[in-house]
Amino acid sequence: MKKILIKAYAQINLGDDLFIKMLCERYPDVDFYIFTTERYTKLDGLKLNNLYIKYNDNYYKKIIMKIGNYLNIPNLLEDNFSKNITGVVNIGGSIFIENNFSQEDYLIRSRNLKFGKNYFILGSNFGPYKSEKFKKDYEKFFENCRDVCFRDSNSYEMFKSISTVRQGQDIVFSLDTDDIIENIENDYNLISVILPSKRKELKQMESEYFATMKRFLIESAKNNEKTKLMSFCKDEGDEIAISKILSMIPNEYHKKISVYYYRGNLNEALSIIKSAKTIVATRFHAMILGFVFNKPVFPICYSEKMINVLKDLEFKENFVSFNKIAKFSYEKLLENKPLDESMLFKAKKGGEKHFDILDEFLNN
Repeated sequence: MKKILIKAYAQINLGDDLFIKMLCERYPDVDFYIFTTERYTKLDGLKLNNLYIKYNDNYYKKIIMKIGNYLNIPNLLEDNFSKNITGVVNIGGSIFIENNFSQEDYLIRSRNLKFGKNYFILGSNFGPYKSEKFKKDYEKFFENCRDVCFRDSNSYEMFKSISTVRQGQDIVFSLDTDDIIENIENDYNLISVILPSKRKELKQMESEYFATMKRFLIESAKNNEKTKLMSFCKDEGDEIAISKILSMIPNEYHKKISVYYYRGNLNEALSIIKSAKTIVATRFHAMILGFVFNKPVFPICYSEKMINVLKDLEFKENFVSFNKIAKFSYEKLLENKPLDESMLFKAKKGGEKHFDILDEFLNN
């Protein structure tokens, strides 16, 4: 049995949990391991026979981690485990951002590459970054990977001279939607929210973001429209954002507003999105899933990664950058149409491309 270490953002985030689910379901005869907390044993959408949770939050293992940090060997637990595996799959979106943790992340990845040998990067974009050293370090790293498949052309163009680097569309475009059941309740517009103050670059725009959401919700209610506010990740403050928005809405309009908190039931969350009439997407994967489910989507782009994907999709409908959030309106949402079918088909094929090299590696 082949053994693969998954490197992913394991924080009960809908998009990243979906990556893990799709990866494990694609290769039922491979054993996958991920270092995370016990929370991941309780997720309804991740009850997979081939996914094994390696806890990193008990007392004994915390001591080992502290020793490793003292020796400048972050994630010592993974070092020992990686010596006896077939390879490493680093799957995720914005996993190459230059920030306060960049040096530690790079060191951990380098040691995973050293011990795990066969290193695959699927579904990511590169940046934002500030220093040329950050980019140069990863140029060397990517050269030694088995495969690097970016989800946008902007990232690909930075590293296209490296033979291991390829490009597809976002992995979630390849999601099999046949078994996702639509709810009986399907007469609402869905808004995925974020908490801007959790992101340094968006903090100053939080009040305008909430004011725009308030205006939209009241306008929708006045037009007898139902709206559902959806959290994708509690740890990133989505639920706090919903609470703050609701506190701004006069009581008379609350009967037209409902909420959904994603806390680990992927199938239920996907059903909520599939059942919506339209999607207002502040979350990246709310945008992608809206396209996948053939819904009119109005993207509120909080980062360049969303804009880059829209460019690759030749998206011609209304959207706004976060710094122009005030231009978003109920009327503009109603103008939007689903993604062109031919482009959606192309994007689905592009999502599948991420697995091409891993298919060959694991199926032989």
